[in-house]
Amino acid sequence: MNKMHTGNTSNTQLFSFIMLFLWWVSIGMICYLSIAPRVKFLIGFSRADVVYHFCAYLWLSFLPFISFRSIQRVWISALLMIPLGIGLEFGQHFVPVRVFSITDMAANSCGVLAGIVCGVYLRSTFMRARYSVRDTGSSMLDT
Repeated sequence: MNKMHTGNTSNTQLFSFIMLFLWWVSIGMICYLSIAPRVKFLIGFSRADVVYHFCAYLWLSFLPFISFRSIQRVWISALLMIPLGIGLEFGQHFVPVRVFSITDMAANSCGVLAGIVCGVYLRSTFMRARYSVRDTGSSMLDT
């Protein structure tokens, strides 16, 4: 094994750790913001909450695709964002000033599905690039 390959493995593990940490922090933030009594949107427009829900759950379901090596963990983690969104939405029913919304549940679930599509595409693209570099024995750093 050459030094470059060993260094890349170490960098990959560090990157995965950082992404996994970011994923857990993101889950915590989404949980907090979902049950906080009052949340102010940075940018307000008609149906902004639906867009925010969609983007948040896209992010939460996308991160496992770049955080985990095990494809089984990737799929389980990404798909578990659907019951998380549904559960948090039901939890809003018990929080003063918050309102339970089927539309928000749909936005959460659609965001998860979009995040999975993006994650599958990105992961497959990087895997193809990774194996093509291994097959040729060169990398962009060699040029």
